[in-house]
Amino acid sequence: SGARAPMWGFSQVFGEREDPDEEVHDADIISTVEFDPTGEHLASGDQGGRVVLFSRAKAGEDNGCRPRHPYVYKYQAEFQSHEPEFDYLKSLDIEEKINKIRWVTSSNGSKLILSTNDKTIKLWKVYEHRAWHVATARPLNGGSP
Repeated sequence: SGARAPMWGFSQVFGEREDPDEEVHDADIISTVEFDPTGEHLASGDQGGRVVLFSRAKAGEDNGCRPRHPYVYKYQAEFQSHEPEFDYLKSLDIEEKINKIRWVTSSNGSKLILSTNDKTIKLWKVYEHRAWHVATARPLNGGSP
């Protein structure tokens, strides 16, 4: 058998922790991260259904500190993308966890994001530190997206 590629994982949470031994809530654990095609924007999703957007800091926005890395990102916006649901046909709880985020290229230069959980795909338009829900899609046959 051939050599297997190494597997790695990323475990990070949002929020400030005064005590390093403070319990981390599952909802705060980041579940996905995605850069836009230009590398200027970063979106992350967590197990609580939130999407957090960051944009690359411009020169002079680093508060006078010299960054260790050439790329520094600053907080732009946060929004609740998915809520927990119950699928009555399958008698199944649907978690709010964001499984995947994708940046969508639009013809007019708008920044669009797709976010998914186990059942629903949502399209969001990002504009001036805010996000607006544009559309929701669910599989027609009741299967997973």
